[in-house]
Parts: sequence; structure tokens; C-alpha cells
Amino acid sequence: ATDAITIQKEVSRLTNGKMADVVINVVNTEDTELPSIMAAKDRGLVYFFSMATSFTKAALGAEGIGADVDMMIGNGYAHHHSEIALDLLRRNPVLMKIFKERYAE
Repeated sequence: ATDAITIQKEVSRLTNGKMADVVINVVNTEDTELPSIMAAKDRGLVYFFSMATSFTKAALGAEGIGADVDMMIGNGYAHHHSEIALDLLRRNPVLMKIFKERYAE
């Protein structure tokens, strides 16, 4: 997750050089900003949702390599999030089973 060149090459291979429309970074590891940016196509979206993210590294890194991407920061809150989460569990038996196995007594 921290090797920018390897990530870029692999995403390029998997997308036939098109790169990713959206990159979602949730890894709790430092120095993943540039690999995420390099995986995105021009005008792509990179969504950072990790306490390990350095937004200085992300902004300066994107500028330094000339990457024209939009970057978003997740804050962990969305209106009606609890209702949405419960509805997902109710409507998806597989997800409910996993949830119960992990969190039920």
C-alpha cells in the first residue's frame, strides 16, 4: 500500500491504462497518500478515510507529480447513518449472519 510505483503499474495493468475513476483509501498505514493519487486517472476522485492520512503529503504529493485529482476527506458522519446501517442488515441475510457471528453473544 505504500509502494506508489508498484500500485500505479498494477492499477494500470488491471484497467488497461485507464486508471481508477475512484480510489478509496481506508488503510490505517502512513505513506499511502501518493500511491492512492497515482492509482487515480486524471480528474479522478481520491477519498481519504483514515487517521493515518497526512493531508499535507496528499496535497503536496499531487502537486509535485502533476496529478489533477479531486481529493475528499471522510469524517465518519452521515445523516441517518444508523437507519441506513440497520436497513442494510435487515435486507441482507448474509450481512446479518456475518454481523451476528462477529458481535452477538
